[in-house]
Amino acid sequence: MADAQQVAAEIKRLSEMSPEAFVDTVVQYVTGGTDKRAPRETQGAALHDPRLAPRTLQALRTAVQRAKSYNPLREGETRKQQQARIAPWRETIKAAMPPLEDVVDDLAHEHAKGLATLDDDAFADRWTGFVLDEPVPAPTSPHVEALAFRSPRVARRAANLCRLMLEEPARFMPEPPAGESGNARDRRIENFRRRVESEAAFLRYAAQYAEARQGRMPAEPNVRLQALKVLGERHPEELMELLRQEKGGALEKAAEERRARRAVKRAARQRAQ
Repeated sequence: MADAQQVAAEIKRLSEMSPEAFVDTVVQYVTGGTDKRAPRETQGAALHDPRLAPRTLQALRTAVQRAKSYNPLREGETRKQQQARIAPWRETIKAAMPPLEDVVDDLAHEHAKGLATLDDDAFADRWTGFVLDEPVPAPTSPHVEALAFRSPRVARRAANLCRLMLEEPARFMPEPPAGESGNARDRRIENFRRRVESEAAFLRYAAQYAEARQGRMPAEPNVRLQALKVLGERHPEELMELLRQEKGGALEKAAEERRARRAVKRAARQRAQ
């Protein structure tokens, strides 16, 4: 078993690494390499420690995305041969993820408990900061924060805030820069709404998961109704015009069907005569 003081010192050393150096160190460890600066047992304990596990997990995911850079094409090697060589390497990296995912899930579970205790104003501030991609207060990592907000414990509360954010974006957005033009303001609001809508989708899945666990069948979202609501909020005049056109088209279609039925009846009567 690794010495606690040595592990703490290794955590400090690894924490001070640049992102690139940290990913390289994690890849080296997972693929069986050794680091002269720390015993392998100590390094492994540090990388799996809750203080470092979220960053270690993210490093592994980054490594999978950069598989080719860690396994460059060799002289005389074909692309197909390179891919065959990369496949087991990638599986080795992925196989190291589950224990870290368990640690991160536990951290998120505990963090969600803390979020649930916040009053409405504090919760709204924390959720708004997350949506705006503001730095997450230490020691929480962005990944743990995301998992916590999307947990069944607080997902519905965050989803309710999303509805308010879409209806009253200015209430949650930062103060506009001095001299902001109307077009710039519209773009800023549109970008904010897109962020909110993206997060709302994750929250919807989390809420449905909670319902399923309680034995209830999650209701499918009415996408058409939601789209009409958003269109009405952003472009009410265009929506009214579309509705008028649709109503006129429906009336014309009904009239055409009545004319067709009358024509069929007339033809039948003529044949009977």
